[in-house]
Amino acid sequence: MINIKELNNVIAILSAKKKFELKHEILLHPQDNYVCVRYLYCGICGGDYSAYLGYRQEYPVSLGHEFVGEVVAVGKNVKNIIKGQLVISDFNYRCGECYFCKKNMSHLCMHNNIQLFSNRGFAKYANIHIKYLLPIDVLNYIPRACLIEPLSCVIHASKYVNIKKETNVLICGGGSIGMLFCFYLNRIIKNVNIVVNELNESRLLLLIQHFHVLQYKENLFEKYDLIIDCSNTKSGLMFSLNHAEQASTICIMSHLYGHNTSFVYEQLCKKELKGLFPLRNGETNNLLLAKNYIKEFWTNKDDDLIQIYQNIYEAFDKKEENSKCKQIIDVQKALS
Repeated sequence: MINIKELNNVIAILSAKKKFELKHEILLHPQDNYVCVRYLYCGICGGDYSAYLGYRQEYPVSLGHEFVGEVVAVGKNVKNIIKGQLVISDFNYRCGECYFCKKNMSHLCMHNNIQLFSNRGFAKYANIHIKYLLPIDVLNYIPRACLIEPLSCVIHASKYVNIKKETNVLICGGGSIGMLFCFYLNRIIKNVNIVVNELNESRLLLLIQHFHVLQYKENLFEKYDLIIDCSNTKSGLMFSLNHAEQASTICIMSHLYGHNTSFVYEQLCKKELKGLFPLRNGETNNLLLAKNYIKEFWTNKDDDLIQIYQNIYEAFDKKEENSKCKQIIDVQKALS
């Protein structure tokens, strides 16, 4: 254990719509149950993007949870994490004692928003409570680790909606979550008929090449057993609802905070749809599965689906037009 008295930290704070301010502060040695993490890479999630565009106006805010970092110091009570290890975020605090934790629904922990961290992933360092962290093995390409947490959300959603072999699935949106659904359904569950509606043709072509999915066309299937909306747009969600058969199931993964989404309720009622809104990543085992799946089934060729940025504004501003499916920030270089 290294005794770090203090570190010069830099945090990218979102202070207004499309405006980051760099906050410089001294980070002290982690307390007893905390770990000091040097952030290496951090992915942009739908919630981050909604805040950046001004749909979630909770400013100022520290963003970024799809991170991978290196442990540089640990508190005296920390036993299962050591200096030099790579760690990722669980995103959830799980107290283990509340009603939901005892019902195997710890992602709904009643203390989930307790925020036991000094700041989040768009920064150089942070002190983070051990309950948020999962140690991982070193990967061939370290930015892949930023896919583990969002993949655990995909695994949770897939269990929640009970996706099986031979299912006809329509995925609307080929960004990070849409891409990870293609990965999980194609490589892990297998024998699922996957159709993707994605307006970015370069991104769609990548998905077709990597996961053998079909491009959406009218009347491609008589019906879809399940529609998954990952578009993060009102128009994409409307497309998904319009293509849902009466009394069928739609799984909504989009972040549409601040939008008028009353049309969702109207469509759910009109068609008697079963609307599912999986929250976060479910039980801890999903995170462990995601870690193993990325290590075993993600290939070197798949790294072509990832775009690394060294400028935080460029990463956010070019997110939609980028031909790659996942945008990840090299935070040490971006904040140097």
